[in-house]
Amino acid sequence: MAKPTLLLYDPLGAAWTPKLKQHCAIQGLRLRLIGTSDLDRTVSALAQGLAAPVPSAGDASGENAPVSVVNEPILVFCFLSNAQLDRLLATLRRMAVPRTVLKAVLTPDNASWSLSALYQELCRERLAMG
Repeated sequence: MAKPTLLLYDPLGAAWTPKLKQHCAIQGLRLRLIGTSDLDRTVSALAQGLAAPVPSAGDASGENAPVSVVNEPILVFCFLSNAQLDRLLATLRRMAVPRTVLKAVLTPDNASWSLSALYQELCRERLAMG
């Protein structure tokens, strides 16, 4: 079974990030910090810590560049039990992580999506919820 993992994309360096890193270390959760260069990688590859593919000569055109600019934090919960997820969500509330931070759980449906595509879907869902 894969180790419980939290993916964190934090382009702005949120004030709560150091506390989250500490919490993950204490709870034995793997925390993977995701950079802008990883936005085009699949959520599954990021969760598994797979190395980024080596760009081929055809990649220089920018065809594989991220589809959208992501300028807000995203948390993706991967391989967590229900109890672990409940504890982590409660901890996020205690840390005063804004409720508006986008959050997702790795699923078979979104595993093959790029992080950029997941961001777009989360934005659509947020807009639909008003």
